[in-house]
Amino acid sequence: MMEITAIFCTLTVLLLVLQTAQAGSVNMGTPESGVELGLGWDSQRAEIIPNRCIRFAPVKEEGQTIRMQLKAVSDSSELMEQLGVSAGMSIKSAVGSASAQGKFAAKTRVTSSSNSLLIRATVDNGVLFVGPSRPLNPVRSAYPLKENSSSRPPWWVNEARVSSMLRLTDEARDILGDGGAENLREFERLCGDSFVSAIYSGAELIAVMSVSSKSRTQAKTAQKCVQAKLSAWGAKGEANACTDSANHQRDGSTEVTVDFTQIGGAGGKIPMNQEGFLAKLNDLPSEAQAGPQFHSMDLTAYSDLPNWPHAMAMDTADDPEDALLVNFYYTLTSVQYTLQDALDNKDEYVGEKIEQLKSFQDEVIEYRRSILHTLQEIHRLAGIPTEVPVFFGLFTRTDTEAVHQKEQLEAQVAAQKARLVKFNGGSENPNLIKLKLPLPCGAVDTCTQPPCEISGQEIVTYYVGRQSRRICQNDPASPECLDNRQLNTLAESVDALFSTQDDCKSET
Repeated sequence: MMEITAIFCTLTVLLLVLQTAQAGSVNMGTPESGVELGLGWDSQRAEIIPNRCIRFAPVKEEGQTIRMQLKAVSDSSELMEQLGVSAGMSIKSAVGSASAQGKFAAKTRVTSSSNSLLIRATVDNGVLFVGPSRPLNPVRSAYPLKENSSSRPPWWVNEARVSSMLRLTDEARDILGDGGAENLREFERLCGDSFVSAIYSGAELIAVMSVSSKSRTQAKTAQKCVQAKLSAWGAKGEANACTDSANHQRDGSTEVTVDFTQIGGAGGKIPMNQEGFLAKLNDLPSEAQAGPQFHSMDLTAYSDLPNWPHAMAMDTADDPEDALLVNFYYTLTSVQYTLQDALDNKDEYVGEKIEQLKSFQDEVIEYRRSILHTLQEIHRLAGIPTEVPVFFGLFTRTDTEAVHQKEQLEAQVAAQKARLVKFNGGSENPNLIKLKLPLPCGAVDTCTQPPCEISGQEIVTYYVGRQSRRICQNDPASPECLDNRQLNTLAESVDALFSTQDDCKSET
């Protein structure tokens, strides 16, 4: 037991890091630049390649599909992951044009000190997906009323150009050639590493509902009320929870805020309160029918095509170095929000003095500024090729200046990563930075106002444990997934550090 302090010594946690490439189709929000079926996709730059390198026929599936998800989130990085925003799209969300989902996650305030719930309601009026180019109709239904009884194409169709499966166009196959390194680079430049295999039309409503309270019990009661109201079948104790929550909101001890964005839909009203938001969810299907919009897409790697030369490997994953910078950037964003809240409401937090909190906040701001500059450089240089075609593409020459700039960027990314890991006590898990934060009194029922003593187990559970459990369910290979043994070891380390805090120097 000890009084919480922001001093933080080196904590090294041995984690299993497993990098995996994209397998199968990946779903993500459509970019603001627009999208069309069959176009290429560059995973590194998170950009559409305006070429079609596959032969296909668009297939349209009719009917409306409705989905809703409720997920607890603790910071902006986790919000990005839950919304399926890739590292490449996250960079764009920080420095420029991105998807609506990425922009929402980048600008929405999410902190560990607020109980935040992600609400995602999606209405698909149908899906347009790529199918084999037989029959050769411009667009065909996935469920035709009348099938063509003939197994052969009409006499006027060149049978050689009819395929029973998706395949590369003849032009793309020629570019790919024998699959040599130079051919593959040219193929990726002209076609990307993936293609848009499906587009979903309709409407999507994304919201983050955050509950702030001086009491953890009251915060849980308010969150229980929200979840019960959003549940299709209700929940036990809904009436009592909502009555108590309403009373706490009226006396000012609990505050519920909602940030939301809507893609697609027409004729709806902007919700001004919780009840208005619930009404908006009920109206979403009719709004999607009246004013549909493309909101998400599926991306499939060319290497998943049945006739792809399987000896050729394509890297369709985001650069792990970029992903690390992005995760740190958005985690530090939430850390900055929490620090500002602690500075504005010092009597509600157990922790260091104001000047020490300000010093830590300055460090966080400087790291975020430095990471943002690096992400801007990554975004700028990603579109500059190191090989320049001349004589109508028959030959290429190396752009030495582009090569030099990219080498400098690689060194900058490596240095930035090393600084962040050192700042984070030797770990690539950005959530451990939160252990430097003061703890809100409402996080522990026995603490009503500072000063009070809190254990390392309570600190780790509040800032790391809850999020770690959620991440382990979705991605057990993530360095942010800590098992019970690792969490207990971390809590013991925190206790040991604070018992000798006079001899401990903070990592900078």
